[in-house]
Amino acid sequence: MRYTSHMAWRRGTLQTAAVTGLLLVVAAGLPPTRGEAQAPAASSPIPDLTEIWKRRGPIEGRPRNGNPVGNARAIGFSKAFDEVLLPGYDCSPVSIPVLLNDNYNFEIIQQPDRVILRYEKEDIVRTVWLEGHGHPNPGVYDFTIQGHSTGRYEGNQLAIETTKFVFDPRGMHDDYIPSSTQKKVTERYWREGDRLRMESVTEDPLVLREPYRYHFEWERTGTPLTPYDCDPEASGFARQFQPSKYQDETGDRK
Repeated sequence: MRYTSHMAWRRGTLQTAAVTGLLLVVAAGLPPTRGEAQAPAASSPIPDLTEIWKRRGPIEGRPRNGNPVGNARAIGFSKAFDEVLLPGYDCSPVSIPVLLNDNYNFEIIQQPDRVILRYEKEDIVRTVWLEGHGHPNPGVYDFTIQGHSTGRYEGNQLAIETTKFVFDPRGMHDDYIPSSTQKKVTERYWREGDRLRMESVTEDPLVLREPYRYHFEWERTGTPLTPYDCDPEASGFARQFQPSKYQDETGDRK
């Protein structure tokens, strides 16, 4: 009995010493040996993208597939579409990815549960709802021009996925390549010094033969955004100069 008690005491002493040694190793900042339990890795810091950004151009050396490649449906629509029907004449804004290619500054505002993107172009404001904050999903009828955007931070990047777009007659390109309610745009933004870089992929099985990839970069600017202040009357003034396809050679309407 005395021998058994002595062995039990010895085991307890060894266990205590092992725990004490592990605590000393951790306190000293030394890496634990293989097989020891490790604490969860600290989450990556959120990249600082908050800034007003000025357009530079496509990222050099990044492969991209040029303009969107439309299928027969998209090509037929672009040939039949009349510019006089453009919603832009009524101050209706463009959507992404067309917006990403416009020569206007834009601003990124990072908040704890969302990211706000403000554009000079047509005073567009997009809200990106960050995952993990209990934001409700869009309803079955919640289709909008800018769609519904959700985002997350992945390392040094902000990843955004946008769906729930309405039909847009120039939702892919200014050459009247349309986009459907099936459009999905994935954007990735990251910062390299005073430059902001972005890669986007647009998918739409109803109008595209392949995904449309677009890579772009901006630089910091201290210039505030200039209000666009679209005036519907002034914007629609050009319509009077659009020839009507319902006029004969004399100019009389048929």
